Amino acid sequence: MSGSRRLNGGGFDVESLERENDRGIDALSERIGLLKQATHGIRAEVDSQHTILDKMADSMVGTHSMLGGAANKFKVVMADKDNRRMLTVVCGMVVVLLVLYYLTRR
Repeated sequence: MSGSRRLNGGGFDVESLERENDRGIDALSERIGLLKQATHGIRAEVDSQHTILDKMADSMVGTHSMLGGAANKFKVVMADKDNRRMLTVVCGMVVVLLVLYYLTRR
């Protein structure tokens, strides 16, 4: 046995082995404490991210319903021929204004 120490009488030095064992236990308990802290930190971060994702999902549902309502209103407006013509004129004016703005800024 290369790691064990023997006394002159051929027995093992029990105190030395116990000290070595205690040092090993202390080192192991320190590592366990660090691992425990890391897992608690990971758990807190996961809970935080979970809360953020839940809030995001709720806001997405609200946005979906608002966009759905706007799309339905847009369909009603676009059903009439006069409303489509007016929308075409307004969009054309916006495009012309954007082009003029772009040309004057250069």
